[in-house]
Amino acid sequence: MNLIRYGFLIALCFGPLDPVKAQVLPDQEAYDAAFASRSRQLTEHLLEEALRKAAVRRETRNAGETRPANVMSTPSDRLDLFEAALLIRSGRDSEMGNEAITEEARRPFRGGMFYIHDVMAAYLHAGSGLTSETREAVRHSLKTQYLYRGDTENHWLLYYTGLYLAAQTWPDDPDTTWFNGRSSRENLQESAEYLDLWIRLTTTIGQGEFDSPTYIIVFLSPLFTLYDFCRDPVLKEKARKMLDWIIADYAVDYLKGLYTGGHSRDYTYDAAEPRGAPAVGWGWTLFGDTGPVYRSDNLLAAWSAYRLPVVIHNVAVDRSTPYTQYERKRVRNVIRYGTEMNPPVYKTTHMTSDYALGSLQGGILQPIQQHTWDVTWAADTTNTTLFTLHPYYSGYELALFFPEEIEWLSDEVDRYHKVYTDPDKWNSSSPYERVFQHDNALIVLYDVAPDARHLHIDGFFPKSLDRRDVDPSGWIFCRGGDTYIAYFPLKPYQWLDAKEAWRLRSTHLRNGAVVEAASASEYTSFEAFKDRIRSNPLDTSRFDSEARVAYTTSSGRRLAFTYPDLRMLDGEPVNLEVIPLFRGLYLNGNGRDRRLTITYGEKTHTIDFVD
Repeated sequence: MNLIRYGFLIALCFGPLDPVKAQVLPDQEAYDAAFASRSRQLTEHLLEEALRKAAVRRETRNAGETRPANVMSTPSDRLDLFEAALLIRSGRDSEMGNEAITEEARRPFRGGMFYIHDVMAAYLHAGSGLTSETREAVRHSLKTQYLYRGDTENHWLLYYTGLYLAAQTWPDDPDTTWFNGRSSRENLQESAEYLDLWIRLTTTIGQGEFDSPTYIIVFLSPLFTLYDFCRDPVLKEKARKMLDWIIADYAVDYLKGLYTGGHSRDYTYDAAEPRGAPAVGWGWTLFGDTGPVYRSDNLLAAWSAYRLPVVIHNVAVDRSTPYTQYERKRVRNVIRYGTEMNPPVYKTTHMTSDYALGSLQGGILQPIQQHTWDVTWAADTTNTTLFTLHPYYSGYELALFFPEEIEWLSDEVDRYHKVYTDPDKWNSSSPYERVFQHDNALIVLYDVAPDARHLHIDGFFPKSLDRRDVDPSGWIFCRGGDTYIAYFPLKPYQWLDAKEAWRLRSTHLRNGAVVEAASASEYTSFEAFKDRIRSNPLDTSRFDSEARVAYTTSSGRRLAFTYPDLRMLDGEPVNLEVIPLFRGLYLNGNGRDRRLTITYGEKTHTIDFVD
C-alpha cells in the first residue's frame, strides 16, 4: 500500500503484523547490532524501490512524456526527497537523485513546513553527492517559495528545524535572500528560541499533539535531523534528549507494533486499523519485534548517529508484567472561550502482554481527530481495537483553537480532513464525553446536548473479532486473539454494518458503557470470564436521574462515576490533578524538575533538562 501523508511518501509494505518474539536485550552493544541490521534491511529494500521509481522516470522522460514527479495521482512512481537522497548516498543513481531534488525545489510536492524540513534533511544527508545545480535550486527555493509555518505543534517543529538548519547552512546571507525577509542570523535566532520553548513546554507540562500514531512521525523526523546536523552542541544535546523522551513515551504505550490507548490525534482509518498507522514503521525500526515495515522517513533513523538506549528498547518489548501508566499532557493553545491556555490532559493506560486498555479523561482536548479511549489487542488479524465516540463537530470547537471566522471553520476543516462533519467518522472529541478508568476497567459516559449536530454515539466492534456474543444479561462479550472484553451498553442500541466493523449505534442522549478487559490466561475459558462478569455488581439505577453508574470489577475495585467529573474509587474521590507527567512501572517524572527517569530491572536511564 502506498500512501502520501504529511509531506512524506510512505512505502508502507505489510501484511499482518507478524509477531517476532520480543527479545529483551542484555546491553547497548546488543541493541546497536540489532538496530544496525534492521537499518541495512530498510535501506536495501527502499533502495531497490527507489531504483525502480528512477527507471520509471527515465522511461517516461525518454518517451517524451511530461509527467512530473510531484503528481498526487501517481504517488507510487514518485521519488520523495528521502529516496532521492538515498540514490545519491548509495552512489547507485546520483543523477536521478539530484534531478528529483532539483525538481522538488522548483515545484514542491508539499510546501511550507513539510518542504523546508524535508528538503534540508535530504540536502544535508546527500552531502557532497549534490550537484551545483541542485544546491543552487534548493537555495533559490528558500528565497522564492512561500513557506507557510503552519498552525500546529508538529508544523512548527518541522518549520523551525528546517529553517534553523537552512540558516546554519548559509550563515551569512542577508535578508534579501530569504523568503521571509530576515537574515540568516535572525532566522537562526528565531528558530533556536522556538525549539528551546517547545522543549521546555514538553518537559514541564507535556506535549499538545501527544501519543499520536499518525503524527509521531513528524516529531521524530525533525528531531533526528536536528540531532545529526545541528552544530551548536547545547541544542544538539537537547535534540538527543528529546529523542529519548518522545521514544520512551511511545515505548510505554507500545504493544507488538501497535500504539495503544488514548491519542491526541488519530486519522479515522488509523483509529479503525492500528496496524496501518504511520507509527508502525517506526516501531519496527526502533524496537524490531514485528515483521518489517518500510517507510522512507525511517531512513532518518537508519542514517543517524543517534542510538536508542537499550533500557527504552526493553521497556517497549517486555510485557511480562502488567502495569498501569499514568501521564499528564496538555491541550493545545486555547485562544477563545477559555480561561487557561493549556489545560491538562490526564491519560491512563493499562498494559498487558495481550492487550492494552487506555483512555483520556474526555471533553475537548484536541480538535478534529481526538481518540479518547480504546481496547487494543495483539493478534494476527486486522482492526484489533474496540472503542466508542460521539461524532461531534462545531464552529465552537474549532474556534477554541483556530483564529479564523467561526462561521466557516467547519467547512474549511472538512476540505482538508474530509470527515470532520461526517456522522459516521471514527475520530472525534466531544464536550459531552467523559471517562473514568482504573486498571483494566472503565466507565465512559455521554450526556449529549439536544442541539448537537449529531445525536448518537457509535461503538467500533471489528468484524475480525473471534466472538461477539450479545448476552441476555445485557453484556456484550467479545474475544479477540487472547483477549476477552466485556461491554455493557447503558442504553438500547442497534447494529449497523460499517464495512470493517459492526457499528453499535445508540440515539439516546444520556448514554455510555461499562468496559472490562482481561487476558484469556486469567480464566479457564471464555464462559468462565462471562460468568465472572455477570456476577460483578453493576448499579445503573441512578443513571437516568443523576447520570451515575457504579461497577465492581473482577478484582474487587468499586468504580462509581457521576457525569461529568465525579469519580469515586472504593468510596474515595479520585483527584486527577495529582497525576504527574509520568507515573508507572517504567517511566516516572513530575515535570517540575524537567527530569524523566526510565527504569528497567536494575538499569536506569535519566533524561535531565535541568538548567
